[in-house]
Amino acid sequence: MRIGWILILCLTLVACGQGQTGTSARIAITMVAPDAVPTTTLTDPVLIEGQTNYNLYCGHCHGYNGAGQVPESIQQTLDLGMLLVPAHDSTGHTWQHPDQLLIRTVRQGIQNPLAQFQMPAYGDALTDEQILGIFDYISLWWTEEQREHQGRMTEHWNDMAAAITD
Repeated sequence: MRIGWILILCLTLVACGQGQTGTSARIAITMVAPDAVPTTTLTDPVLIEGQTNYNLYCGHCHGYNGAGQVPESIQQTLDLGMLLVPAHDSTGHTWQHPDQLLIRTVRQGIQNPLAQFQMPAYGDALTDEQILGIFDYISLWWTEEQREHQGRMTEHWNDMAAAITD
């Protein structure tokens, strides 16, 4: 029963955001070790806004510490034959994707063929700049090697897109 109420709350929260869309350049930040990011130490406005938006739009499903689906709901999800909500910390796979793909995923959402546990589209609630701020925030949970890999993936995507348009 508790899991049902958590799901209802989750679906209610993700359906509430409103905002504008747009694009802007990514803001460079200095990274710190993933385990050294207590809430009280964030002073960069991009990270503060990224944390706020993550907690508002992402944390209730992906975990407020980025650890993924809450353990109490995992077995029920697996029993339904469904995939788990992925972690965004260093144990997950978010860092394996370029910014461009992650932005598209957040803007368009992920539709589940069973119409359960889908990720809603946030294209009308978050700007690309706000989405990138969320990525900057969650990247603090990654290792330095993961951040570097993700940066290379993003650059490679840009290079491929430029080659296609030339």
